[in-house]
Amino acid sequence: MIEKFDIMQVERRRLTEGVLDQLVSLIAGGKLKPGDKLPPERLLAKQLGVGRSSLREAIGSLVLTGVLSVRPGSGTYVTISGEEFLAKPLRWGIPMGRGKVQELVEARNIVEQATVTLAAERASEAEIAEIRRHLTLMEKNRGNLHKAARADVSFHLAIAQASHNAMLESFIQQVRNLLQSWVDKAMLIPGTYDSVIKQHSQILREIEARNPEGARAALCKHLDLVGDTLASVAFDEDALLHGGKSG
Repeated sequence: MIEKFDIMQVERRRLTEGVLDQLVSLIAGGKLKPGDKLPPERLLAKQLGVGRSSLREAIGSLVLTGVLSVRPGSGTYVTISGEEFLAKPLRWGIPMGRGKVQELVEARNIVEQATVTLAAERASEAEIAEIRRHLTLMEKNRGNLHKAARADVSFHLAIAQASHNAMLESFIQQVRNLLQSWVDKAMLIPGTYDSVIKQHSQILREIEARNPEGARAALCKHLDLVGDTLASVAFDEDALLHGGKSG
C-alpha cells in the first residue's frame, strides 16, 4: 500500500502532472509492485494535496497506458513491475518505434503552431512573464538535465496556456508526456541545449512583440531542430532494440 511511503504535497500548478510523476516514480522504483492496490481515492488525494478531479485524470492516463487497472467494486491496482516499466521506451509504458515518434512530432508541430499563434495574440502580461520564468529556469539549470527538461516542458505548456484554448493545451500535455523520454536523450547531444535555449528566446521575443507570424516561424525553426534530433535518437534506439547499427 502506498501509505508506507513518504509523499510530498504537489504544487497547485500542474497538479495532474505532479500526481503522475509521483505514481510513476513509485512504480519505476519498485515501491509499488504488480497487484498492489492504491489507497481509496479520498485518502490518496489528501496525501498528495490535490483535488479528486486531478487525481482521477492522472489515474485515468495510467489506466489507458496499461500501468494501472481499475476493478469495479474493488479498487485500482498496479499492473506492471518497475522492471517492465523501465524497459519501455516511453515513460508511460507505451512501446513505440521511429515511425510513431515521427507521427507524434508531426502532430505536435501542427498543434503548437496554433498555440503559439494564439499566444502572441492573446497572452496577458502575467502569462508572458510566466513563459519568461521557465526560459530563465532553463538557462539556470544547464547542468541539471532533469530540472532543465522540466523547465523546457513548462515553457511550452505556458505558451499553450496563454493561447486560452484548453483543448489545445490538453493535447500538447499528452504529446509531451509521450515524447519526454526521447527529449531527455536528445538534450544530451552536444550543442542541442544551447540551440534550444536560443530558439526559445526568439519564440518569446515574438510573443512579446505580439507578432503571430514571427512566433510561428520561430517555433517552426525550433521544432524542425527538435524533430530531426528526436528522429535520430529514435533511430538509434530502434537499431539497438533490433540488434542493428545506426548510420
